[in-house]
Amino acid sequence: MKTANDRTTSSSEPVSIGCQNSWSSHPLMIELNKYAPRLLVTKDDCAGLYRKLDQGDLQYAFCSSISLVRNAEFEMALPVGISVEGTSGLAIWGLSSAQSHLKDIIDQRAKVLREIFRSSQIIKATDLKQALQNAVESLGRLPLPKLDFVPQLRLSTGHSSWGSLSRILYKLIFGCDAYESLLRSPIDTSTPCIDFRVENEALQKRCSYSHLIDLSELWLRITELPFVSSVLQKKRKTCACRSTLSEASELAEMRMQVEPSNYVPDMLPRNCQQQQIDLTSVWKHLSYRLSPEDIRSLQIFLYLAKPLEKKCLADQAFTLSMMRWQQKETALASQLA
Repeated sequence: MKTANDRTTSSSEPVSIGCQNSWSSHPLMIELNKYAPRLLVTKDDCAGLYRKLDQGDLQYAFCSSISLVRNAEFEMALPVGISVEGTSGLAIWGLSSAQSHLKDIIDQRAKVLREIFRSSQIIKATDLKQALQNAVESLGRLPLPKLDFVPQLRLSTGHSSWGSLSRILYKLIFGCDAYESLLRSPIDTSTPCIDFRVENEALQKRCSYSHLIDLSELWLRITELPFVSSVLQKKRKTCACRSTLSEASELAEMRMQVEPSNYVPDMLPRNCQQQQIDLTSVWKHLSYRLSPEDIRSLQIFLYLAKPLEKKCLADQAFTLSMMRWQQKETALASQLA
């Protein structure tokens, strides 16, 4: 059934919506394009979507979730986005054979972090901010991994939430001092570097590394929650087109899980060894409708990301935003009960 807002929209100008130009968004874009001419779908990278939504060129966009702490004018339009659970291959740390010891350190540290997050009741804490503060204090009392030198990582400070997640995980695993040293020091090209790759490039390049750390899987191991890489966002004054967008995301998610062949392109992408990339195995780890667990994960991510952001919401605005998110989480949970 159409809402009043949808009827108004369909009889006037089409609604513009932006999606990331990536394989993770591919099924969603196919479903959204079926609503043309009511919906006009634009593809772009993370930075392009952010800029177009900010400038008013788009009414809605599946922007990276980190945008929610960078721009006070952005807010969630609907509880839909891209939630990634487990080993998706969409964001990786690539390691060479000479860095095998780092994989062991990361695996051991992830076990410690998981126990700290569990003991702090991160998943179900009523006061999430306090629970995270308790977890950080517990971490500060633990000995750091013994390292001969600070592991180098190609940092990303762009608009991708994966880049923010990469920095969060590096700091949690190797410690604040290692992270600060990484910020101060330029990359030494004479020593091996943790290679960070995301989305299509990650799927293509993963076969070129001796060892892989899948970041969505690592986040799941530590928090026991999926990672929300993007959220459908709007600027505060944007009109609504709620039922159409919700319907498209629901159809894309169901068909992606049950009938993924609907979305497989005639020419499959290939990796660096010219092997076909199995997109259906990637899509099995994705959801487009956000659950209460997704909202909780998103809150944890934003709390941990805020101290690392140079441009971020003021403390009061951020606190208010997090309170709204907690209300959304509670509302979604009551709807599903």
